Order: sequence, then structure tokens, then C-alpha cells
Amino acid sequence: MVKPRTFKYIWLCVLLLAPLAMRAQVMDTGHKVDTLSGAERLSLRSNAVDWLLLVPNIGIEYDLGTTNWNRWSVGLNLRYNWQSSHTYKPGLVYNVAEARLEVRNYYRIRVFSSPAVEEKKHIWERVVSPRRAESKHPTTTYYRGAFVAYNNYSLKFGTEGKQGNAIIGGVMWGMIKPMYEFSNGNSLDLEFAASAGVAYAKYDTYTHDRMDDCYPITATGKTTIMPVINELRVGFVYRFGSYPITKKYRWRYDVDLDYQDRVDSTILAERNAIAAQNLHDSIYGDISKVFWDRYNQLAKKNKERADKQAAADKKAAEAKKAADKKAAEAKKAADKQAAEEKKKADKEAKQAAAAEEKEKKKAAKAGADASAAPAAPAADGSPVGTDAPAGTPSAEQTAPAEQPAPAPSDEGAPAAPASAEEQAPAAPASGSESPTEQEQKHEE
Repeated sequence: MVKPRTFKYIWLCVLLLAPLAMRAQVMDTGHKVDTLSGAERLSLRSNAVDWLLLVPNIGIEYDLGTTNWNRWSVGLNLRYNWQSSHTYKPGLVYNVAEARLEVRNYYRIRVFSSPAVEEKKHIWERVVSPRRAESKHPTTTYYRGAFVAYNNYSLKFGTEGKQGNAIIGGVMWGMIKPMYEFSNGNSLDLEFAASAGVAYAKYDTYTHDRMDDCYPITATGKTTIMPVINELRVGFVYRFGSYPITKKYRWRYDVDLDYQDRVDSTILAERNAIAAQNLHDSIYGDISKVFWDRYNQLAKKNKERADKQAAADKKAAEAKKAADKKAAEAKKAADKQAAEEKKKADKEAKQAAAAEEKEKKKAAKAGADASAAPAAPAADGSPVGTDAPAGTPSAEQTAPAEQPAPAPSDEGAPAAPASAEEQAPAAPASGSESPTEQEQKHEE
């Protein structure tokens, strides 16, 4: 059963939202920087979804900047529904008490026609970017942000319930559409948002005992970390002062002309620098292309020339190597032939010397045999005397050598008698060879 004070909160909200006169809000397109007062920076909000779940809630928001181009704000949300009055312990329990602190960044859709707006190229940038080709809802204001909340809860939707506390952190996204502006300058907006994050919870489990009408605890001290949807918001925002949301949270470029000039100058300078760089790159690219084409041609010709020279050098080296090899072979053959000829000459010289020595020995032996043979009878018929004693020289040995007779002047002169050696018969061949003959045969 809902407490009476809950209806008081509802009636208070109705009274705040029901002034005598109201009108639709109009989008401000002026180019002027305004300074906001403290009341114009303040707003109250409430979530209708929580009210439908019988959870009273209220929030307060305060802009961080004092200008109409400020887009940051901080807020605090409170919701509470605890131990509502019942005549019995219900089987369904939904008790929540939460305090949530959040930070928001507001923005509006920007079109590409503005010189300071460029289209995002990547899909992930387009999803979070406020830049579009056109703005279909120019009066709608969007926001993104982060929150942290402390939650005390007791929930039971089945046979087992959980009660404890949790710390939740996450992100949020939403939109605000302007609705009405009241005669006193205050305004009312409609808000749609969703918040999700991660919760660290510590809890006890319990059941429902219908007989004893109590909730006995079955387990204590459990902890868990889990993803949660913290809030689904369809709410109302009440703004104080004469400065509605259609004039707030604008892009600084649209309202601050000095800033616009600075931005345009910076963008123009950057674009001029890019154009100059592109021109430089284009000229440099053309020059570089001509240079490198010519360089490649010369390099190709030099390489061909170097290859030809290397081939000629290689061919000359191979020819020189072949000539050197042929000369070495010819020299080796000549040396071999000279050695063979020298060996043959030495052999012939040895054979000649051996033959000469043999002839000498034969002659000496023939002389010795001739001297030892019996003397021939004298021409006058006298007998030959007895052999001379040993060691007595013969008449040929003791007689002086005869001088050769002079040649006769005519053919009638008698010839000179032959010498004893010429008249002596040839010595018979010995039965054995001399040592010199054996050496000659061995060498042959």
C-alpha cells in the first residue's frame, strides 16, 4: 500500500508543472555568447518509470560552465521506496534506496556544410560522432555520460529473496526534446535515456514464511559481480530561469564569432598548408619521376656496359689461362724431350766409350797374343832358334822402331816389307769374355 506522503510528492510535481500559461519552445539560431545565472544553470528532473513502479525519485542537475556554449553538467539522482506499510508480510518485495552521481556531455547534430565539420570515415567514428549529412531533429539535444551509484535493496520476486547493498558504475546515453516554456521563463522538457554498467553486490538470501509472517534468512555474506541495467528513463526536466534548453548546450563555433574566426583561420591555414604540400609533392613528384627515369636508364646502360666489360675480361682471362696452360704443357714436353735426348746422348756416349775401351782391349790382347806366337822361318832358310829365356825381350821389342820408307818415285820400286804385327796371324778368340765386355752387355 502506497504511503500518503508519496501522493504529496506527486501533487508537488503537478503543481510545479502546471503554471497558468505556456508556449512551445523555439530553437535559438543567434550568434551571441550569453552568460547564464545560477538559476539558469539549475534544473530538476524525475523519472516517470520509477513513479509507475511506485518508487519516488528526484534529480538535480547543474551546468559546469556559465556560457551558452558550455556542454558539461553534473547531477545527483535519489530514489527511495523502503518498507511500505502492509497489514501482512507480502510475498513480493521491491524495496530500493539509491543515490547516483553522474556527469553528462551534451551535443547536437552537426551537418557537413559547416567549414569546421568534416565527415568521419570509419564506422566506429560515425556511431559516436554527432556529425551527419543533415539534421532531422534540430531541436533535439543528445547527451552521453558516466555514473556511479550506491544502492541498498531488498528484492523478492520468487521463492527466494535477496537483500543487501551494491556499488554500480557504468555509462549512459539519452536525448532531451523541448516541450513548453512557461510565462515565468521556466521550461519543461521530455527526456529518454538508458544506463547500464557493472555492479558489485553483497547480499543475504531469505524466504517468506507465511505461517509466521516473517522473512527468515537462509544465507549471509554472499558477493557477486554482474552486469546490470541501472535505469530506463522516460522523465521530465524542469528548468529554472528564462534560458531554456533550445538556447543552451550549443556549439561554441556557432555562437562565438571570435572563436569562429580563429577556427576558420586555423582551418584555412591548415588547408593552405596541405594544398602547398600537395603542390610541392606534385612538383617534387614530377621532378623526381623524371630524375629517377633518367637515372634508371643510365643505370641500365652502365650495367649493360659493365656486364659486357666483365664478359670480355672473363673471356680474356680464360684465354690467358688457356695460353698459360698450353705454354706450361709445351715447356713440360720440351723439358721432357730434352731430358730424354740428354739421357739418350749419355747412353750413346757410354756405349761409344765402352766400345772404344773394348777395341783398345782387343787391340792390346791381339798384340799380346802376337808377341807370344812362334816366329816364322827366316827368309834365308835358317832355323829358328830356341825360345828366349823368360823375361828376355824379343827382337821386335828391343829393335828400334823402323821409320816408314819414303814412297817410291816410280812404280818399279819394291814395296816395304810388312811389319811383324801385320804379318802375324790373328789371335784365336778366347773362350771367356773380358770384364769390360760383360759390363758393356749389362749396360746394353
